[in-house]
Amino acid sequence: MPPLVRRAAPTDLEAALDVWRAANEARGRAPGAARVERVRAKLAAPDALVVVVVDGPETVAMGLAEPGRADDGAGALIAGYGHVSMVFVAPARWGQGLGGLVLDGLHAGGWERTTLWTRTGNARARRLYEKAGYRATGRASTLGEGDGIMQLERIG
Repeated sequence: MPPLVRRAAPTDLEAALDVWRAANEARGRAPGAARVERVRAKLAAPDALVVVVVDGPETVAMGLAEPGRADDGAGALIAGYGHVSMVFVAPARWGQGLGGLVLDGLHAGGWERTTLWTRTGNARARRLYEKAGYRATGRASTLGEGDGIMQLERIG
């Protein structure tokens, strides 16, 4: 049976958090306790669209999108606009197409336009997003660690 993509239930949120944590640790970016708590709160936010990919009893991927806001998330809600905040796959399942399933689930949120930010050096993620119809907006920035990030956008 193929993996199942579905909207996360409240009982799925800890498993989704575990996937996020494992993927970050595998990339050498182990999160501290404060960051884990911030992500836990984002996953539980009432306006969050959280999807999980479940294979048998195991949660193998997760994603989070939220209503888009003006001023890089600090302003008013923008109708028809969603922002993809997270797409993570369990490290043992990388390269199996699960990230695309997560994006399909997030795009089912019905937004006319979605954006996301990704590290410029993350070629795997950039390929995933480009395959899903995302294109560079030309906006770029630098994270606190000095890593470059770029914004991508998908219409439709």
